[in-house]
Amino acid sequence: MTRRLHKAPGSEDPPEAPGCFSDEYILGAARALGALAEAVPRLIEATPACIFNGRVPDRGHFRPVEEKEIFSWFARFLTIRSELWDLLRELSEPVEAQVSRIISTFEWRCFVLGYSAACLIVRLDRHLIEDAATGSPAQRKLNEGSSGHRIPRKQFTRIFESLTDPSHAKAMREAMLFSRRHRALIEGMKEDEFVGRFVNSLSEFEASLDPSRRRYLGRLLSFLSHSFRRRGASGLQQTLFAILENSGRLISDIHAPWMETGIPPEARREILELLMPGDVLITRHDYALTNLFLPGYWPHAALYVGSCEDRERLDIEVDSERRRRWSGNRRVLEALKDGVLFRDPEQTLAVDAVAIIRPKLEEEEIALALSRVLEHEGKAYNFDFDFFRSDRLVCTEVVYRAFDGVSGIEIPLRERSGRPTLSAEDLLDLALESRGFEPVAIAGATNCPDRVATGLKARELIADSY
Repeated sequence: MTRRLHKAPGSEDPPEAPGCFSDEYILGAARALGALAEAVPRLIEATPACIFNGRVPDRGHFRPVEEKEIFSWFARFLTIRSELWDLLRELSEPVEAQVSRIISTFEWRCFVLGYSAACLIVRLDRHLIEDAATGSPAQRKLNEGSSGHRIPRKQFTRIFESLTDPSHAKAMREAMLFSRRHRALIEGMKEDEFVGRFVNSLSEFEASLDPSRRRYLGRLLSFLSHSFRRRGASGLQQTLFAILENSGRLISDIHAPWMETGIPPEARREILELLMPGDVLITRHDYALTNLFLPGYWPHAALYVGSCEDRERLDIEVDSERRRRWSGNRRVLEALKDGVLFRDPEQTLAVDAVAIIRPKLEEEEIALALSRVLEHEGKAYNFDFDFFRSDRLVCTEVVYRAFDGVSGIEIPLRERSGRPTLSAEDLLDLALESRGFEPVAIAGATNCPDRVATGLKARELIADSY
């Protein structure tokens, strides 16, 4: 039997809609699309200023508070986009994704809703690619992904690829031409109880479409260039990282076992009694070979997060898995060669010298900082010392990502070897200058080898120890 194509909505004897598709289904799809259509412009308006129109800060990297804003926004972006794609796929099923098969009133309604969803997807994708993340730093950050926000890696590249996919472009062009050819029929649905409001908004939705072949080819070439650069950079980065990781692990294992070192047990006990959640431990192994490659006398930093009782008292936000790993009376969050992990402070204090500095914050601000940094627990160590990325962390970065931006604290990064870095002594400088931190204690350094100095004496000895 020959199918009658393009029958006008409301014509007599329309074919029956498939059993699983009904007015109730259309009503649900219309409600979902209505909510998404309202969410899209709000999302675009909320684009973080630090990436919009390529406005990446002059410093060339994103601060933790900016990064959190970016990924929170991007998570919303991906959720809305995914919902639109799911809706589009469902609405394409009755006609098997072929506009030429549209016959019944039900199928015309599916087309209006599906076409509107497709227009919104294009609007989102073009905003991300052409307006928001136009600069390489923003694209690299979005491609990094975020485990805390459940964002996989390379999402920016996948969206760019989708926007320039020839099959997607062809399908969109066919739908657009079909809509134009049958605009009179579609306009006749303006009073339709299910899709009338979308018919009335169709011109607004279509404003995001760009049928120009020249512009499409320009966009495709731009994607190919982006993809080539990312593959080249990624391959080089992986090679360099493998070299740095292997050499870093080897060097960190080399020490002088014949030397008797370590802070005296009584001094360690005194230090443990002084510690409060949020305290930063700056440490030194006298005979570690890694000291040769790190600036200053003090090369390492760790963050004291406290006991389980401290966690409950401060109401620190932590997921169930990290809550399970955060066990015992005291815990330090420390990035070493095996990753960013909770550790026993006795392990952290098995060093030759330690200085303690404390953030000048109220308890609720300490809780905020610790809740924020705990999202990074379990990540790998960054042997590349690259502060731009946050999927791997170096030791001082644990402190940076906890406190930078909390209650006015600013931890500036300094350029070393052509990239932004933070040394342990940079943190001590902040404490000595009373810029967000203050000195608390020092022990084991050459100027106080057998005792713990606190207060003003600690400030003096820390300054003297460099």
